[in-house]
Amino acid sequence: MKKIILYWLIGLLAYWLIPPSPAVAAGEFRADYSVEYSVAPNGTTIVTQNISLTNKLSNLYPKKYSILIDSKNLKNVIAYDRGGPIVPTINQKDGKTEILLTFNEKVVGLGKTMQFTLRYENGDIAGRNGNIWEVNIPGVADDPDIGTYTVNLSTPSTFGPNAYMVPAPGTANAWTKPQLTHGGISAAYGAKQFFTAVLSYHIENKNVTPATSTIAIPPDTAYQTVTLGDLTPKPDAVVTDSDGNWLAEYTLAPNTAADIIAQMTISVTLTPKDGYRQTVNPADYLKNDQYWETQDAKIISLANQYRTPREIYDYVVRTLSYDDNRVKQNPIRKGAVQALATPANSLCMEFTDLFIAIARAAGIPAREVVGYAYTNNATLRPLSFVADVLHAWPEYYDSERSIWIPVDPTWAKTTGGVNYFDKLDFNHVAFVIHGKSSTTPWPAGSYRKEGKTGKDVAVGFAQGSAPAPVPSLTTSIVFPKQVIAGLPQQGSVLVENTGQTAVSAVTVSVQSTPVDVSYANNFQTIPPYGSVRIPLNLTIPGVMTSGRGRISVRVGDATTTSTFDITPMYSLLVPIGLVAIGLIVALWLIATRPRAIWNIFKR
Repeated sequence: MKKIILYWLIGLLAYWLIPPSPAVAAGEFRADYSVEYSVAPNGTTIVTQNISLTNKLSNLYPKKYSILIDSKNLKNVIAYDRGGPIVPTINQKDGKTEILLTFNEKVVGLGKTMQFTLRYENGDIAGRNGNIWEVNIPGVADDPDIGTYTVNLSTPSTFGPNAYMVPAPGTANAWTKPQLTHGGISAAYGAKQFFTAVLSYHIENKNVTPATSTIAIPPDTAYQTVTLGDLTPKPDAVVTDSDGNWLAEYTLAPNTAADIIAQMTISVTLTPKDGYRQTVNPADYLKNDQYWETQDAKIISLANQYRTPREIYDYVVRTLSYDDNRVKQNPIRKGAVQALATPANSLCMEFTDLFIAIARAAGIPAREVVGYAYTNNATLRPLSFVADVLHAWPEYYDSERSIWIPVDPTWAKTTGGVNYFDKLDFNHVAFVIHGKSSTTPWPAGSYRKEGKTGKDVAVGFAQGSAPAPVPSLTTSIVFPKQVIAGLPQQGSVLVENTGQTAVSAVTVSVQSTPVDVSYANNFQTIPPYGSVRIPLNLTIPGVMTSGRGRISVRVGDATTTSTFDITPMYSLLVPIGLVAIGLIVALWLIATRPRAIWNIFKR
């Protein structure tokens, strides 16, 4: 009888494996899989494959089975069929592991089935990054020779609550072939991720006059909270721009420079903060810009074809290809139109720019985020933006929820279809947001001192959790302690954030007596080192009014009060009148008795 070797190849990128068709014997056998992934508390995963091979022909039978895994982190490989244990042949080369099984039995005959089991431990299926456990299970190729393909997963309770699981399991809490042919299973466990960051900035003033320079420090967003441990030297102020960026302002003397160090802890969540809303003017995020050429004919044509964020995301993932070699060449940003012209040579910048340009042309507000993204495999989840190798990804605005939704078409492409549209992950940290402009502000890592070596961006996982944010607002009232009735008086109220975290939804109200200014406003965010200045303009009515006045400022639940004395206007007129009378008498004496006045001065 003719013997055919059944040679199954299962390819793996890091821990994402996708089994393609048999190298030979296509159409000669049907393979049915039942795969169990059992994750231990330390992350080691026991993978058990129960496989049935059914003959489609009467004169052929399977002899061998091979699996190729792009990992060397495998151990305790065992296999057996109905004939007994199978001694596996294991080869490792170039970071990959090949397992070859030679079957004990020969199952011959049309419709006959041979069953066998392969079991091994894989240390790359589950991993802990900071406070979050991530589990990634491979998908399966849409191969007609694969019949059923069922996957079950079990994880320990010590991993914590499930943050996401994409796709959700189907019947009997298991995944099936139709689900797995669209990518693997991605799951995460935990509530928050915490990072520590030390960022270095270098600014200069080469002018002959004083100048103000700004640096961008990571801001709060719907998904992240920044606790600013230290910012040295202290800035003149920290302001928030219309995109939500935090800009620290420094005044530099002529021909001087400054080196700035920012240290912080950043917590990241998968879902937006409760009650978080961002009201924007959609027109501001539909404009044409340098790298977002919304008026280009090709972009307009694509926008007419792809009308939803998901359709645009899928098109970008399908069209562009990531170019690993270009990362090493100090790449120049191409923009959306050039990305279409050279789709095979794209980096995260092009994936992001193309998404934004098409979305804006389709009437969907979109913007760019540049920041740090943790990756344990630069091939699978690459970084490729500006100095210190940052990452870029787009956001689109959901008007119904009043919130920006981040997506990552770059990593969707490089991971072979992992879903970065319906959820992001705990690994993206925003440094700057580009909405009104496609280029500014610059992110940390872009303020490099000429000739300096080493990194300006150092980010790592924090141990435990970040300190609980403690709001710290101070209020000061600057107003004269004595005012004259009937004359306008000016002053101001200054609300400063002296804490380490931003304070959101700050309600400030000002009242005064005997004249009530009745000021009230809600400020969305006051960042650390940030402040709000409210001008005061009061005129006490009536020139005869006297007594005491009061200004009360309520910031949140705290109230600050300042008093002042009111002096009638006539009190100001009395000394003026006395001076006038004295001048009149002096002039009369000079006119009527000049010699007497002269004798007085001679003495």
